[in-house]
Amino acid sequence: MLDQRNLFDPVEYAKECIREEVKKLMPKEILFATIDINKLVQITSHSVTYLEKHFINTPDVQALECSPTTKRLWKYPDIRDCWLEFCEQNNIKSKEEPK
Repeated sequence: MLDQRNLFDPVEYAKECIREEVKKLMPKEILFATIDINKLVQITSHSVTYLEKHFINTPDVQALECSPTTKRLWKYPDIRDCWLEFCEQNNIKSKEEPK
């Protein structure tokens, strides 16, 4: 009788290769379904105070809030795109852009 554990399964091998490549190519931040205020601070390089005062209270951001609990969460990557649009509209330059 053949031992099933020693047989090569090309479909399973291909699936595993694909999983490994996806993990390598995608940064962990992209895998989040939602982010909290701390992650928002990290990706925008702005303080909680600034974000609460100028960004979080905008209608576009409020539409992206999806908090089933009392913790405030926003859809990602949608919130990132909303931030970029906010920066363009308000002429906010990224700290990473050359001067």
